[in-house]
Amino acid sequence: MANPFRYLYRKLVQQQMQGYDLLLLLTTVLLLLVGTMIIFSASSSLSDREFGGSLYFLRHHLLHVASGLAAMVLGMRVPLAWWRRSIPAALLLCFLLLVAVLVPGIGHAVGGARRWFRLGGVSIQPTELLKPALIAFLAGYLDRKQEQVRDFLRGMVPGLIVMGAFLLLVLLQPDFGSVVLITVTLLLMIFVGGAKPQHILASVAGLGLVGVYLMVSRAYRMKRLLAFLNPWDDRLNTGFQIVQSYLAFGNGGVLGVGLGDSRQKMFFLPDAHTDFIFSILGEELGLIGVVCVVLLFACFLWRGYRASLAARDDFARYLAYGITTLLALQVVLNLAVVMGLLPTKGLPLPLISYGGSSLVLTLFMTGLLLNIGRKPTPWSADVGSRLRA
Repeated sequence: MANPFRYLYRKLVQQQMQGYDLLLLLTTVLLLLVGTMIIFSASSSLSDREFGGSLYFLRHHLLHVASGLAAMVLGMRVPLAWWRRSIPAALLLCFLLLVAVLVPGIGHAVGGARRWFRLGGVSIQPTELLKPALIAFLAGYLDRKQEQVRDFLRGMVPGLIVMGAFLLLVLLQPDFGSVVLITVTLLLMIFVGGAKPQHILASVAGLGLVGVYLMVSRAYRMKRLLAFLNPWDDRLNTGFQIVQSYLAFGNGGVLGVGLGDSRQKMFFLPDAHTDFIFSILGEELGLIGVVCVVLLFACFLWRGYRASLAARDDFARYLAYGITTLLALQVVLNLAVVMGLLPTKGLPLPLISYGGSSLVLTLFMTGLLLNIGRKPTPWSADVGSRLRA
């Protein structure tokens, strides 16, 4: 009976996965497992209070994981040439969604920000779709304009205008954190694409002035900044969240209090299962758990940049670099926020935090990395030619 099983394994697993970066895939699965475990722990009390059972958020998260894995398979298996041809349609869809989400009655507002569509019990955040769309647009743009990118007016400005129009719509939601994240990613892509350092520095200086103005022009942003500088001055109001995050890490120590035994998740730490989930992870799994997760992210990013260096063409190289840089910045920013090194921003931790749109699009981008890093095989070349036909 062993031979039929060996035959099925060879056909359904070995042949299908041949050439893919299995270390990147394994790291992704491990991060998903850790995220699922911590989401259940961090959300169970809130779920029980709001929905009469501890499994509400876990059930929704598992649906997000299933949808995300399907999106990852699409990213892995569909040829990059097809995704490249789809960039104009993706940008048009993003534009329509970003405009529609600003319309009262269509977009769903939470805490003064209008960033979501509500379809039944599902929330969709169009900014998450914009991230891979803009990265793919810029990858194609840099591939086409390699000889002109060093010219500021002819090479950089047209691309910046297109990207700026989309980011302005994101800023109107408002979602300042996502604007910063996407902008830094795109500027790094342009720099790697061959732009002159002085042009990048001039762009950073100009955008920095705009950022300072936006920071001081809104009272709630100034409150976040002041809370970041000294959260203990107003530890029961503006500094409450970061102080509770400090307490979570302090409670965890080296070994942690034990999985499921967090005290801060008992309605002390806001956003315990979303933006501040790493604080709960640090409390329950301690320094050892924190270091293990950081190493998993380091491995993920290493394989992503490796895929960029080994890419077969410039479009794929820029695309892999942009995706990996976006996820790297999001990880660094989230960890810096929960540890009090940056002002509080609403950025989830990739593959760990609860959130449907973020998880599905992150897994889709991971699928693209696996696609780019795949070593050609006779079987994959045959499938690719049939799909292109």
